Amino acid sequence: MILAAKNCLRLARKIARYKRCRLLNYEVKQFADGEYYFRLKFSKKPASAILLGNITPVPYSLFELLALAQALQDSGIAIATLCIPYLGYSRQDRQSGKGEAVLARMIAGIVNRIPARRRVFVDLHSDALRAMLPPHTEIKCLPDMVRSVAQKMDIVAAPDQGARRRAEEVAQGLPVITIPKRRPRHNIVAREGGRYPVAGFFENLSRDMIDTGRTIASAAALLKQQGAKSITVAATHAIFSPPSRAILNKAPIDRILVSDTLETPVPRTVRVASIARQLARVL
Repeated sequence: MILAAKNCLRLARKIARYKRCRLLNYEVKQFADGEYYFRLKFSKKPASAILLGNITPVPYSLFELLALAQALQDSGIAIATLCIPYLGYSRQDRQSGKGEAVLARMIAGIVNRIPARRRVFVDLHSDALRAMLPPHTEIKCLPDMVRSVAQKMDIVAAPDQGARRRAEEVAQGLPVITIPKRRPRHNIVAREGGRYPVAGFFENLSRDMIDTGRTIASAAALLKQQGAKSITVAATHAIFSPPSRAILNKAPIDRILVSDTLETPVPRTVRVASIARQLARVL
């Protein structure tokens, strides 16, 4: 059975269809003082369950995942697999300024204490984060996503150095270029000059997430200025923070492809590729 947090319910239903298994239901109540109450609902207790849930910037998402894990423990149901498609706070994986909290380490420490036999994540942000989560299985969904649209590609571009490995996985032998960036301050992207062999070619920009869209918009603008014929963006996690729509609407991007790890509403021009089948095979 699959026990899914509310923020992962749509994906859980798809996975359950592929695995031909059922969802384990639960109820949540709130007391007058604001305390939450969780109760699993089953007629015949399963021996084990898959626990599925995203950790987003909303603190309740982490609390709900922990409460569901506790409910399973207290009911004598083993957590066969803990699957977190989107692990929030992953970009805060190092201290870049004096006095900063490395919140990715805090989140990883909490996740590591959930007593699951196996942990599965989707397209983790960095090697630093991977090292905080031993042992685990990581699903790399971008190569399958890009192949699923059967688009023409000549060159794959990494919009920053951190996306280089991801771009190489998507490229599968095609040329890969990296477009360096700087962040003078939070949520601001600066690009250096540079020439890239992109004139007349079909480009694919690959990264793990789209948040404000500034990173891919600035990279796309640079590639288009240098003669790129067509630009497709492929990203796993569709965050789409409020500024992103205006930023991406102005960017010279022809197509955007994302997965359904998150249930964020996406612009109508964005294509969503489900990773449910791929997750079902692993889970």
